[in-house]
Amino acid sequence: MIFGNKLKEMSIGMVSQRLEEMKDGDTAEYDKTLEMLLLMTEVATHFLKENKEFREKFAEIHAEFIKSPESERVIEESVTAYENFKEKQETMV
Repeated sequence: MIFGNKLKEMSIGMVSQRLEEMKDGDTAEYDKTLEMLLLMTEVATHFLKENKEFREKFAEIHAEFIKSPESERVIEESVTAYENFKEKQETMV
């Protein structure tokens, strides 16, 4: 398992480095990567709709994130956005 973890760590490092290089580099490659990420998002959305196990894991990840200190800013911004949304809805009625 140590070998597997090390291999995974190296792969993540290489991908991160490549994405960092690409950020300010070739726009065609950047666009190709963006296209791939959008497709991955579509696939994930499909899995959310169609697969209970995927939804459970998705919820598990988000529940764990909410417990972390890094989530505080995200939660505050979400609450503010919701309050703004509710205000707009009330003024439209």
